[in-house]
Amino acid sequence: MKNGIRRRNQYALIDLDGTMYHGTSPIEGADKLIETLRSMDIPYLFVTNNSTRTPEEVAVHLQQFGISAVAEDVLTSAQAAASYIKKRYSDRLVFMIGEYGLQRALEDVGISWTEQAEEVWGSDVGVVVQGLDRNVTYAKLEAAACAVREGAVSILTNPDVMLPSDRGFSPGAGTIGAAIQSASGVEPVVIGKPSAIIMDEAMKRLGCTAQNAIVIGDNMMTDILAGANAGCRTALTYTGVTTPDNYESFCARAGVKPDMVFHNMEQVRKWFMKEML
Repeated sequence: MKNGIRRRNQYALIDLDGTMYHGTSPIEGADKLIETLRSMDIPYLFVTNNSTRTPEEVAVHLQQFGISAVAEDVLTSAQAAASYIKKRYSDRLVFMIGEYGLQRALEDVGISWTEQAEEVWGSDVGVVVQGLDRNVTYAKLEAAACAVREGAVSILTNPDVMLPSDRGFSPGAGTIGAAIQSASGVEPVVIGKPSAIIMDEAMKRLGCTAQNAIVIGDNMMTDILAGANAGCRTALTYTGVTTPDNYESFCARAGVKPDMVFHNMEQVRKWFMKEML
């Protein structure tokens, strides 16, 4: 602090998997970073591409690692997708392919939706929104593709084609999205990272602009690229996908470089402490 006045023009948009934790294991120093942000009154929001969990479930998961969190601290790609639909297509029937997190997000903003493939035929479906659905069927893919070909807006919660699992990697929401795109010939509106749409929604919720927001994450292709697309400063952490060994290749693939690079969460914490002096 300077002259007893705490600066309040810094906001943090923080990734989860690979930044706060790895699956069921916490990342060292993540809890201390959040404690420091809270003690310094630095507003932050956890921003995740996960569309299957509700914000409450995400908060509970963080709490298990000793990380202070409530539902209001979380923005999922499902919530951002629901907000996007509400603003633009609130009067349209939505065909939903996804799990409970996406269902709840649609319900929370009052969107009329169905997940029954047979209801698409003969109905005036105006939007197809799709996230990860581990029980997806051919009938759902067929109904979604046909609805999109007939003019329904195609929306994808997040483009991740793979996600970590106990078996190594499993197909993600982007894999299902690729099937619908191939069958419909229509490229979907992507909501989650690296799209700026989810970042814009996060900044709206925090009440900040890109000029005073910093995106923190481990993945050049999602977190850092999303931050750059939204005009935010970016901080890469070598705690997950991106490492010193693959950094240059990921930068080349992403077409951007982070504004800052940190080896661990303690370095991130110390940066905030220095920045806010």
